[in-house]
Amino acid sequence: MRSPVVVLAVLVALSCVGGTAPAQHELTGELSGPKAPPARAIVVVAGATGRTGRLVIAQLQAGGRYEVRALARDPGKARREIGAGYTWLAADVTRPDTLAGPLRGAAYVICAIGATARSGPNGPEFVDYGGVRNLVDSARRAGVRRFVLVSSIGAGGEGGLTRWILNTIGGDVLVWKARGERYLRASGVPYVIVRPGGLRDGPGGRTGLRLMQGDTGFGRITRADAARIVIATLNQPAAVGRTFEVVEDEALPVDAWRQGFTALQADAL
Repeated sequence: MRSPVVVLAVLVALSCVGGTAPAQHELTGELSGPKAPPARAIVVVAGATGRTGRLVIAQLQAGGRYEVRALARDPGKARREIGAGYTWLAADVTRPDTLAGPLRGAAYVICAIGATARSGPNGPEFVDYGGVRNLVDSARRAGVRRFVLVSSIGAGGEGGLTRWILNTIGGDVLVWKARGERYLRASGVPYVIVRPGGLRDGPGGRTGLRLMQGDTGFGRITRADAARIVIATLNQPAAVGRTFEVVEDEALPVDAWRQGFTALQADAL
């Protein structure tokens, strides 16, 4: 008759065939199964129904690195029009009482909101400034690790024809975006502020991108590329506490922008 020790050894060996051997506790000798994979960090995306925001959630979902919460005033409509494969949560950045729940436990917030009217409750004052302020306050209370604000090139400029035209047409949209930026910088929440150039539709990854600071130039960028830059800042320590513009530059290699973060200067607060 085989000894109990031999039988136990055979059973353990058979249990390990085709899989990972169970771990043995150093002191008790007890066997345990493989550990569950670590939970993914949660990213909350405000403005997820917008033309840029929906590309942000699509790229985040495709990457599989994060758990994505997409905010919408009407989640049912968002599911029908954008996709049922996302975790849609009801929230309205102009109503602070709707934000605490969706942000609970979040590690990151991406704010891609933008006014849909020239004035009134959906205008720049209440969305690009008031909405940012409400979201920042909620993010601070939730203890998020990083807040990424999608602003706009021209928000930090002092003048120029393009800035004047955008403010005239958009109800001082750049003025209110600038106020939202300042509120975030002063909040104490770790942040990144991305100012894309003029946004256009089209595929990303087709041309080089230039990261700039000082808001003295202008250019264009696809929404897909803007989304790529925004998502990259979540895992880029060199971008924290920085405000920068990003535009297309055909003279640069397609992926050269990935090394551009280390050259950014910290914001002067």
